[in-house]
Amino acid sequence: MEDVLLQIARACVQDSSLFEVVRHVASMSDEEKELFKTKVKVYFLNRTDEVDLQAYEFFRLILEDKNAERVLELFEKGSEPG
Repeated sequence: MEDVLLQIARACVQDSSLFEVVRHVASMSDEEKELFKTKVKVYFLNRTDEVDLQAYEFFRLILEDKNAERVLELFEKGSEPG
């Protein structure tokens, strides 16, 4: 899973909007994450488009445990000079 989180961190370097999403999720309380997780599940419930499925997997992953925070750590490591 670490490799997937690293891929997300690298994508955040290229896409500031994606970075902001990860940063926002990382700042959520556990209760906020649970509520958002429920909203994500409902939103993507009947979606079958490949892009929607990828988006759902992204949200599922960053909402799990402390993965959003881990992505930010990896992002910071990748942003350090040298």
